[in-house]
Amino acid sequence: MDVLREGVSIDSRLGRFKGTLGQGRLQIVADDGEDLEVEVLMFLCPDWAGGNFLGYEGALDRIRFAVEPHRNRFYFASL
Repeated sequence: MDVLREGVSIDSRLGRFKGTLGQGRLQIVADDGEDLEVEVLMFLCPDWAGGNFLGYEGALDRIRFAVEPHRNRFYFASL
C-alpha cells in the first residue's frame, strides 16, 4: 500500500475517526470465472470498530457489480 496522506478524518454514524489514506490493490476472489484486482483508495484506522466494509467512492465505483441477496450472490466485472 502507498500512503497518500496521514491524519485524515472521517465522520460516520459511529463518530469521527482519524486514520491514514492509502492506495492499494483489492482482490475479489471468484467462485466461477476470473478473480478481479482493482486499484482502490483505503482508509486505515486502528480505532475503527465498525468492521470491514467496501465503500462506493474509491472502490466499488471502479467495477460493475450486482447483488442477489436471496441467493447470497455478488456479481462483478471490471469496467
